[in-house]
Amino acid sequence: MRVRYFLAILLLSGSLSGAAAQDAQDTLRTHASVTAYLQSLIEQPVGAINRDVDRLIDSIGTQQPELQSKVAGIAFDFFTDSPVMGHEAVAVHIADNWFLNGRLKLENENLYPILYTYAEFNRSSLVGCDAPALLMEDAEGNPVDVRSVAAPYKILFFYDTECSTCRKEAPLLADLARNYHGEPITLFAIYTQSDRAAWEAYVKEVFSGIDSSDVTVVHLWDPEAASGYHKKYGVLSTPMLFLLDRQNIIIGRGLDSGALARMLGIENAHALQYRQLFDNVFGALKPLDITSVEGMIDAFADRTRENPPLYVEVFSHLFDYLRSSDEFPKQQGALYLAENYIVGEPGFWSDEYVDRIVPALAKARLNPAGARATDLKLRTKRGRLAYLLDGKQDYTLVLFHLIDCRQCQEEIKALKSLASELREAGIKVKLVYAGTQQDTWRKFVRSVPCRWVCLQDFNDESNMRNLYDLEFVPHLYLLDAEGIIIAKDIRATELKEMIPWL
Repeated sequence: MRVRYFLAILLLSGSLSGAAAQDAQDTLRTHASVTAYLQSLIEQPVGAINRDVDRLIDSIGTQQPELQSKVAGIAFDFFTDSPVMGHEAVAVHIADNWFLNGRLKLENENLYPILYTYAEFNRSSLVGCDAPALLMEDAEGNPVDVRSVAAPYKILFFYDTECSTCRKEAPLLADLARNYHGEPITLFAIYTQSDRAAWEAYVKEVFSGIDSSDVTVVHLWDPEAASGYHKKYGVLSTPMLFLLDRQNIIIGRGLDSGALARMLGIENAHALQYRQLFDNVFGALKPLDITSVEGMIDAFADRTRENPPLYVEVFSHLFDYLRSSDEFPKQQGALYLAENYIVGEPGFWSDEYVDRIVPALAKARLNPAGARATDLKLRTKRGRLAYLLDGKQDYTLVLFHLIDCRQCQEEIKALKSLASELREAGIKVKLVYAGTQQDTWRKFVRSVPCRWVCLQDFNDESNMRNLYDLEFVPHLYLLDAEGIIIAKDIRATELKEMIPWL
């Protein structure tokens, strides 16, 4: 521990010798040096990390408060973004011990509300904490006290029917529950919105058929948010998944189904096994392009066609995997698979399954690259009529998104980091909200760069969900001056590579 600490000081002293100049190169060196040191701490217990981070910030000395603030800010960002479970506690410690108590000042005072909100919405639901009280209603209107339910393990799954990440994760969690055998668990599936019809339909679609004697499923909601679950459990976005032990101690948070399965010692969750298989297979494709994905699909067909039950099992899981991917070659692979191995091979499939695939296939064919984008009748943040293809600009970047979708949030964050480059390239950004939560959207638009256009369709005037493939978001389209689609289903990282060529 001490060796790593002095290594960080050495790195800082070497890289920050010109800090007085405050130029961009020194700033980048500072960030790289501090990040390298923090990376060396990640395997330590949270308490030890807190002590080492405090020592690092202290070592800079009160004579350099701006540098102390910069290093503390880098550390806060590092641990809020860390994939290691439990590191939220380090970020909360930095916020409390260095900023919120007035010890250091943030370089940008507008960031204080963000820092305060993060700490307040995380401090009561950290790993190792006693789970906060939670009283909600079940589908029959009966009050349920989550803490009072006796079970060796309790799973709290906060979700939204409009959240694309939830639509990927919820079926995996349901599959885990169907295949689970072990110490009894209670799964609390907690719907975070207020549309009862959407909730009931989703429960029937996703969570039906769970009849393991070791699993109890309780469906809850709190349409008025009277329980305060947002703050108690840090549910700023969905999905959010916790694991509690029999004493109501939080032993897992921010989990996905795979991590939960590992914590519970589950080895036979079927869909999780298939997802891991496909991750390994497609992860080995270099480069990952449409041709290589289609070739791998053909290989799966060749190896399973002689065994019809295996063929159906593999290709139903493979279609769902590719369809819900964030990567364009895989999404196109789902289209290829459906056309050639589901609709094109009707003898293997039930009529019900083909009927479910055909609409998805039709949507995937909508608005292909090279065609003119379908115009949409939308509304601005002031409720004024606006069309998607309105305006004269060299290029238009259209992002269909939802507010509580984590991947959407990450994509918007990445686009914000490219704001100046987009503007210089003559690219107009339009964010099209594909949900119906009016108050949430109005709060969201205040955080968007002023030059960006925010559009919505609360009243479904545009029929956008049928004219565009919006089963999963984010969806990003790049259009030219005539509204022709240059690229679709790309990500900000791909866009950045395209900008110099536009």
